[in-house]
Amino acid sequence: MRDVVVGTAGHIDHGKTLLVKALTGTDADRWEEEKRRGITLDIGFATLATERGTLHFVDLPGHERFIKNMLAGATGIDLCLLVVAADESVMPQTVEHAEILELLGVRRGVVALNKIDLVDAETRGIAQLELEEFLAAHGLGHLPVVPVSAATGEGVRALAEELFRQAQSCPEPPKDRPFRLPVDRVFPVKGFGTVVTGTCVDGALAVGEQVRLYPRGGSSRVRGLQIFGRPVERAAAGQRVAVNLPDLKHEDLRRGCLAASPGSVSPARLLTVRVRVLPSARIPLRSGVLCTLHLHTQELEAHLHVRARKELAPGEEGLAQLRMAEEVAAWPGDRFILRLPSPVRTVAGGEVLMIARRKCRWQRERDARSAAALAGGDGLAGLLIEAGPAGTDPEEVAARLGVTLPLLEIEARRAEASGRLVRWGEGRWWLDGAEAEAWLRRAEAWVKSKVQGGSPVTWVPRQELLGRWLRVLGAERGADLVSALVEAGRLEAEGDRLRLAGYTAQLTPAQRQAAQRVRAALASRENPVQTGRELEAAWGPEVRSVLPLLAESGEVVRFGGDCFLASETLARLRDLLLAWSAAHGGAITVPEFKDLLGITRKYAMPLLEALDDRKWTRRDGEGRRILLKAEA
Repeated sequence: MRDVVVGTAGHIDHGKTLLVKALTGTDADRWEEEKRRGITLDIGFATLATERGTLHFVDLPGHERFIKNMLAGATGIDLCLLVVAADESVMPQTVEHAEILELLGVRRGVVALNKIDLVDAETRGIAQLELEEFLAAHGLGHLPVVPVSAATGEGVRALAEELFRQAQSCPEPPKDRPFRLPVDRVFPVKGFGTVVTGTCVDGALAVGEQVRLYPRGGSSRVRGLQIFGRPVERAAAGQRVAVNLPDLKHEDLRRGCLAASPGSVSPARLLTVRVRVLPSARIPLRSGVLCTLHLHTQELEAHLHVRARKELAPGEEGLAQLRMAEEVAAWPGDRFILRLPSPVRTVAGGEVLMIARRKCRWQRERDARSAAALAGGDGLAGLLIEAGPAGTDPEEVAARLGVTLPLLEIEARRAEASGRLVRWGEGRWWLDGAEAEAWLRRAEAWVKSKVQGGSPVTWVPRQELLGRWLRVLGAERGADLVSALVEAGRLEAEGDRLRLAGYTAQLTPAQRQAAQRVRAALASRENPVQTGRELEAAWGPEVRSVLPLLAESGEVVRFGGDCFLASETLARLRDLLLAWSAAHGGAITVPEFKDLLGITRKYAMPLLEALDDRKWTRRDGEGRRILLKAEA
């Protein structure tokens, strides 16, 4: 049997602490005031180790003023020990504690009918009937009831046997999850530094490993571990653990921190949750109401926003979002309690479905899809849909789902096979399947609008496409999108250019005639360089629409903004420069260059600058140095 955490619950002065002492031999009250007043003010701890296994007891306060301490201690308990005094029977805190345990999902446990030594047989029988009716009314009728007297020891052995029997049925915690320990105590130890304690709720931790404190805290190497005063090298889920973190100052930490594996938690101010209002709540919970959120050992204010409704009536359940002013550290599946601050009472609780990144607008199509996925138990799909067109990455997904990367990969493969997940950029960028297809359609439509517009171009610059969505995607994911478009066969890539797969420009008869006229005009040696404006004036407005296509195909070369020459002319110019270099030592002036090609200075200067860009020439004073070399 693994170590099991047992949490006591019940009304004040019903004998919880004395019963724990009778079971374990340890007085769980730590403070002098607790001993003086005879009531538990804060969480106490004790352990019962036998050959059958180990039970870790967390003694929870029963007074209504210390419910927040009770909730902090209820984190991670596997079994409840509900204590009811036979001389008082069911009392208000008995009811509230039972409701809290139900909301936290604690379904296993034992009920101790305590103080049987103070009542006669008839009163004891009435108390047991009342207790059984109460348990049945609160969905706890399956819990065994054991009569006991902590003062005389009667029934204590039978109670311990029943606790061990119930502990046998506690499931093993999930394997391969990152380590998590909600901190319920922080204190310094001279010569060792800061120590934090709590119940390990997930994973395992070993001496020498790194731990980070969430939502806002530093990290430290683990110097030592103890389980109820016994040094150990490793602690695992279900154990009460003291962790020595020498690299942190105890003044910077407090109850409510979460010690966890570095990078395994994604703190947030928004939680998408499933919430259930207690039937005993006297009023409905209206959307926007301010509540006190108790999650693990964390306690903070939160506004509740109910999905698509104005309120949840007592006994109702629904999706909602909790919005906090401070960050909270949580994973999907974590249970929580909501209490109203005035008058203070427990009214609801539920389960975290998603660590949200933005406020839900339930009427929006994307948020509605995400909510539907979460309601159906598909946390990965809900997260991907919420991420939208920007997508996410596997490290963030793992932290928001509370799983290790190997476990996430198993789920990702299933989602990928069903089309719910698409991975681009060698797995760096994860998208919802519908969102990925929308990106492909969106980018393809944009390229189509560019090439099928007024100018019959075939190719578009890659950077022009990326620049359109740079703010949303960034450079890296933009490059991944282009790669996905090419891999999907939607686009073809050639260097820094993109075009629709298999696309060829369609010219009108007028455009074909204009293209022939441009070719003929630029082939003339009398006027080998002309501007687009000059060509348009000579041959009509259709010239302007075909010039980009001729430049794209390489038939003409564009330079200096609006100057054009035929590619054959550029090849001839190369030969002329090589011949000049051989005859004149590699230097040429602007007037000599003009005469070489038979053009005016208006065209010579921008053409020389274009040749500088091509590394054919280099500026040298007022002239140029020819860099071309004859091919061997």
